Amino acid sequence: MDDPVNAVGMNLRRLRARRQLTTAELARKSGVARATLTALESGRGNPTLDTLYALAKVLDASLADLIVDVRAPRARVVRAGEGSWVGGSAVDGRLLDHLDPHLRTDLYELVIRAGAPRHSEPHQAGVVECFVLQEGRVRIGPREEPVELAAGDFVRFPADVPHLYEALGDDARGLLVIQTPFGAPERKEDVRWTGEKRSSR
Repeated sequence: MDDPVNAVGMNLRRLRARRQLTTAELARKSGVARATLTALESGRGNPTLDTLYALAKVLDASLADLIVDVRAPRARVVRAGEGSWVGGSAVDGRLLDHLDPHLRTDLYELVIRAGAPRHSEPHQAGVVECFVLQEGRVRIGPREEPVELAAGDFVRFPADVPHLYEALGDDARGLLVIQTPFGAPERKEDVRWTGEKRSSR
């Protein structure tokens, strides 16, 4: 049994228990066959996007609530081609991370320049950074244990410790999400503006 399907089963059982629903009740309210639901909760099957959305609606949960592995460590990497894929008739999606709705979320396009590693000091307590690499290769993450990423890889790591951004070879480009607890002051040195081009970290 692969891990994404196991995560779906674990989350279905947890969320169904939270809503105090039996498998029969959840199956009836969602329109998902009870045999299908039982298989999913047992870590078997290959759920479609429509099936997951139907279950999520009844469970008052998001799609990510169903497929994210809540057992994942604080710092986690999803390599290109890995992760939880869900498909529909016209769209396939890969879940990279489940963002905390209780944190302020900022999205940046990031260019990490070759030959100029950035050593960032700790941000406020509770700040988390998520980065998906689109082009190039980088070393990124907590300064004591950074990870190397290739195009298509994703990492989430705590940013309330010293951390590093370093292009390996040519310039690298990706998308960075910073999640900050509400009420925490923004560090003025975090983002610098240079003409029309944004330079982060």
